[in-house]
Amino acid sequence: MIKDHLDDIVKCTRCGRCRALCPVQEELGWESTNARGRMLLARALAEDVPPSAAMRTSFYTCLTCAMCTATCPSGARPDDVVEAARREMVGAGEAPPYYATVLDNISSCGNPLGEQSSRTAWAPADSKGKSDLIFWVGCLESYRELRAARATFDVLRRFGARLLEDERCCGSPLLRLGGEPVTREHNIRQIERSGAKTIVTGCSGCYKTLKEDYALDVEVLHVSQFLARVAGDLGLRPLPLTVSYHDPCHLGRCMKVYEEPRAIIKQICALREMATSRQDARCCGGGGGVRRGYRELAQAVARKRLREAPDGVDYIVTACPMCRANLEIAGGRVIDICELIALAQEPGTGSP
Repeated sequence: MIKDHLDDIVKCTRCGRCRALCPVQEELGWESTNARGRMLLARALAEDVPPSAAMRTSFYTCLTCAMCTATCPSGARPDDVVEAARREMVGAGEAPPYYATVLDNISSCGNPLGEQSSRTAWAPADSKGKSDLIFWVGCLESYRELRAARATFDVLRRFGARLLEDERCCGSPLLRLGGEPVTREHNIRQIERSGAKTIVTGCSGCYKTLKEDYALDVEVLHVSQFLARVAGDLGLRPLPLTVSYHDPCHLGRCMKVYEEPRAIIKQICALREMATSRQDARCCGGGGGVRRGYRELAQAVARKRLREAPDGVDYIVTACPMCRANLEIAGGRVIDICELIALAQEPGTGSP
């Protein structure tokens, strides 16, 4: 309940620091579209002011990028408050229309995209089964970012990785929009039956959700963390490329994974940082459901992020399919970190 977050809400001293850092505030300009304004509206909800259309616009234009939380001098957590406010909106029947679409798609199809085809059509026929190491693919890589899925699995198969028999959406889209992950118990049973000791995923949203919102008795790693451990066994060769790295919000600011992707990249090619990076990295614009509900806003934020790339780099490398998709649609030349690894593997080191 939103009232459970009153301690966080009252920490906001309305200093305005978040106004200077919020990418949505830069685009929309309204007080209600930065963390300070959203905290005031959340306080109104906690004090039993009825939900309104204005509140809906305010809360659902948030990217949940956590820039405000990372830099708040009072220690408030506006991103958590926004998600709690969204849960209130859902409970009151005031969620945006696309929330019902996402919920129906995940409930009926196992993914938010509404895809009814096989989730593993991209993978070799013998890919599913029990293993200590399981590759959690995620919805976007299963249906949209197939090159990243193949590149990631090609690397992980060398270490014995398999796919779950029936992976379904982790629930991150619903959690970000204010709902509950209706497929969580199913996925937990699948993981238990797989015999997994380690789950590896290339999706930053899946990683955060599996790590924080699933009660799993297994190790959960982002693929960059796993590959940093085994980098000496990957057979990487230097490439005459210069790249920049985009920190996904849910991997970087939220989960503090900054160095592992960079360590891998530096073994392959030259790395030049974007104008903002690590904790200060700007959002790609695709998170928090904004890409689904406010596509023009998502693209405007992505275009600003692309302008932060150094001139002359060959690629922007990222470690999240949502970031890759949103930046690519905005005009960037973007690849997944496992695609970079595939380019750098010497002949004979790839998956059979």
